[in-house]
Amino acid sequence: MKKLLLFLLAGVCAAAALAQPAVVTEASASAPTLAASQAATAFPSVDERNLQRTDLSRRRQQLEAQYRQDMKQCYQNFDVNTCRLQARERRIQANAVLRKEELNFNAMERQIQGDEAIRSLAERNSEAELKKAEAERAASIAASKERADANAQKQIDHALQGTKRGEYELKQREAAQRRADVEKKLRERNKEPAAPLPVPSQ
Repeated sequence: MKKLLLFLLAGVCAAAALAQPAVVTEASASAPTLAASQAATAFPSVDERNLQRTDLSRRRQQLEAQYRQDMKQCYQNFDVNTCRLQARERRIQANAVLRKEELNFNAMERQIQGDEAIRSLAERNSEAELKKAEAERAASIAASKERADANAQKQIDHALQGTKRGEYELKQREAAQRRADVEKKLRERNKEPAAPLPVPSQ
């Protein structure tokens, strides 16, 4: 009875393993645009994958438990070696079927993780490109504003050139520029002070 159940279980597992690659070939045969859109829906959800993972581990434990039970049963028989060899052969066959399913599951998991990594990388790249474009736009606006201010200042300088008021304005701007330069140098020099030296121990 147990042998019949084990044989039926192995047959069902083999049929499931053979049916799974057919689904993969159908998906790969579709158009590339459809494959990209169906990639997210072709894979099972996280809950379904967790159920499949627990089912595979449960079946692995059942296989090992069945093998241990068969080995115990073999020691009750007169022909121990033949019984052990048969039990070992059944275990190898069932293990091969289960291993194929585990490999298919692991390949699917790797594919899902790879797709998620590619998707997150694309999102980060698009965000970085948006930030870069925004920074370039802000820099160009600031540069055009500085050019406009400089142009307006040149026109004022040209109009006031040679008058006492013009010389006074020029001296005031130069002084303001020197003050700004000094403040900038002081800000650059005023870094955080270094940590104090430790107190010497006596």
